[in-house]
Amino acid sequence: MVVELTLKDSAQLRKDIALNGYSIRGYARSIKISEPYLSAIINEQRTPSPRTAGKIADGLNQKIDDIFFAASVHKSNTAV
Repeated sequence: MVVELTLKDSAQLRKDIALNGYSIRGYARSIKISEPYLSAIINEQRTPSPRTAGKIADGLNQKIDDIFFAASVHKSNTAV
């Protein structure tokens, strides 16, 4: 079983980053992830690992579940 985290509200995350005085690029640097990766998460093109979600939340003084939905995903043992 794997936990998949999906963004609750892209616009709210952008707003929270801005209200903390950061651009997307600056915030990505401050939490030590790449700007393209953060942008992909915000644009809902990628889902973050739990560790990355933690960095995003911690940098905004929030909890992971304030920003992301968590869902359990069962991975099959067969490759496609």
